Amino acid sequence: MKQKRQLKILVFYILLLLFVITSCEEKTPSNVGSQNIIRIGMIPKISGISYFDQCAEGAKELADQYGMELIYRGPSSADAASQVNIIQDMIYDGVDVIAIAPVDPDAVKVILDEARNKGIIVVTFDADSVEESRDVFVNQVSAEQLGMHIIDNLVKLIGDEGNYAILTASLTADNQNTWIQWMKAYQANKYPKLNLLTIVPTDEDQQKAYAHTRNLIQAYPELDGIVAMSTEAGPGAAQAVKVLGKKDDIKLYALALPNDMNDYLKEGSVHLTTLWNPYDLGRLTIEVVHMLLQDENIVDGATYGEIGPIKYIESEKTIIMGEPLDFNAMNVDDFDF
Repeated sequence: MKQKRQLKILVFYILLLLFVITSCEEKTPSNVGSQNIIRIGMIPKISGISYFDQCAEGAKELADQYGMELIYRGPSSADAASQVNIIQDMIYDGVDVIAIAPVDPDAVKVILDEARNKGIIVVTFDADSVEESRDVFVNQVSAEQLGMHIIDNLVKLIGDEGNYAILTASLTADNQNTWIQWMKAYQANKYPKLNLLTIVPTDEDQQKAYAHTRNLIQAYPELDGIVAMSTEAGPGAAQAVKVLGKKDDIKLYALALPNDMNDYLKEGSVHLTTLWNPYDLGRLTIEVVHMLLQDENIVDGATYGEIGPIKYIESEKTIIMGEPLDFNAMNVDDFDF
């Protein structure tokens, strides 16, 4: 009996010791978010704008289907430092995946490298980071194809000797800078007399786009056309053209959502709009995340529901979702995004 009692006391103290050790374990970034469910941190360039909201909607729908948790958090303005802070928070929270549209690829390089060193999968979408700092880039369209597409459409509007200006998102936006590089190269080769007057950043802000468009029209009397290259610049520029009564003099071509440009297309303040479906871009991003988690190969030419066939450039670890879509006054009602 005495031995049994001593054994019970020994078991009790062993259990007590295990309880104390478990209770005192320090919570670190690696175990704060440890759950069975996969947690994806999705970071847009800027929160609260329709384009990225639709990306998030598509991403969340597919994440829910796969039983993943999507955490969508972005800066209130297109600010790279704010994105870095959000990435730091997500690393500490223990997410399994970071999907980001970087404002500035160089600014997020170090923190993305840190995330990958901790075992976090990094996928870029809409805009790329430094290639070495991510696993895969989900690109909406081929930059070369889009650059040529924009210039060809612009020439149809203003002629091959016209003068135009560009409203870009920001001077550090990797995707827009790459599009502009291809535009310039194609223009120099095919339309050497087409004249780019200036490039003005709008910081993904409609009010800034409105103000800059007014300034451009006043500063450049020779201006024939404007290419508004972010989804927030399009509506702002169109409103300025409308208010100034310049729709017959200035041909506005926008990369913007058809729903945002519907009325402007029909009344003529914007003459043509080009884009892709951001909802599909969000879905494809999560599809890629799922493949990486399952260690599945990304296949060139594959389709995912209504998305595809995609193009996969293995040497660059880059996926191209599809081709650009054009919207005009005649077909804009056929699209709802």
